Amino acid sequence: MAWVKMFKKPGGGLKKSYQPGSMLSLALTKGLLNEPGQNSCFLNSAVQVLWQLDIFRRSLRQLSGHFCLGDACIFCALKSIFSQFQQSRERVLPSDSLRNALAETFKDEQRFQLGLMDDAAECFENILERIHLHIVSDAATDACSSKSCITHQKFAMMLYEQFVCRCCGASSDPHPFTEFVHYVSTTALCQQVDRMLGKNERLRSDMFGELLQAANNTGDLRSCPSDCGQSIKIRRVLMNCPEIVTIGFVWDAEQSDLTDDVIRSLGPRLNLCGLFNRVTDENAKRSELHLVGMICFASKHYSAFAYHTKSSKWINITCLCIPYYVKLCVRSLSILEKYYFTSLTSSKPAI
Repeated sequence: MAWVKMFKKPGGGLKKSYQPGSMLSLALTKGLLNEPGQNSCFLNSAVQVLWQLDIFRRSLRQLSGHFCLGDACIFCALKSIFSQFQQSRERVLPSDSLRNALAETFKDEQRFQLGLMDDAAECFENILERIHLHIVSDAATDACSSKSCITHQKFAMMLYEQFVCRCCGASSDPHPFTEFVHYVSTTALCQQVDRMLGKNERLRSDMFGELLQAANNTGDLRSCPSDCGQSIKIRRVLMNCPEIVTIGFVWDAEQSDLTDDVIRSLGPRLNLCGLFNRVTDENAKRSELHLVGMICFASKHYSAFAYHTKSSKWINITCLCIPYYVKLCVRSLSILEKYYFTSLTSSKPAI
């Protein structure tokens, strides 16, 4: 699931500053082909969400130079698909070039191989990492400062973890790292919701980040660095202001009875100060991000949903014919609709 910052003109409300985007570039009727046996729904969903992210689409289009790897060039393959989305008159387009590039790139790891189903979240994350490598040709993804690297400039969350004892004041050395997807256990998330409801507290739509933070800290206790006998929780500190934040839900089993509970916990808005224990960037402290995309999985099939900025509606951007799954996704979207369909607009044209 992806959250982005929404922009508005100084002194103006979101509705007043809204500018309609280009229908040509967003092409609602265009899908990606997934023939029987291809099992490409995981890839197609990741690509569709990236395409619908206005910030990413504009930034990728402006890039030209890169370290090309020929048939294994994920950068070239993705730009080719985006170009077809914008220019082709066909309603269904092949994603073979990107599927082949992924298979060739990860053949040694036996990941994303032709004809085999794989994980959409990991595909999404690996595409971002490969774009970084095609732009800066540096495997050190934690330390990239290149202004042209859209992976880090738009998606990267620069964090450090540290243990601080409130009893004696001792602290561990900070551990810096970068992540593009922030993973959260659905079991831990639902436990936090149950704990809150058990205290008769109202579940507000703006506290989703706090729930995610509490879920991430569940059971993560360590001994005090000075051995004072206290058990302390880890603190995660955000040091930058990402424009796009991606949350990945980790399920304990393929068949889970927590689906409805997770849907009910979803919030359309995400405050970075709630998501992490501390935020050091001043812009990040003031940022409120809005949900704009989802990749969902049920009945062995991936499907993607995105918020279309021109029509102010959610759209299903993959082929789907599974009744249970359609019902599940419609139910989740109807819950979200109550909160933000009237306010998710941008002053930047979606082109």
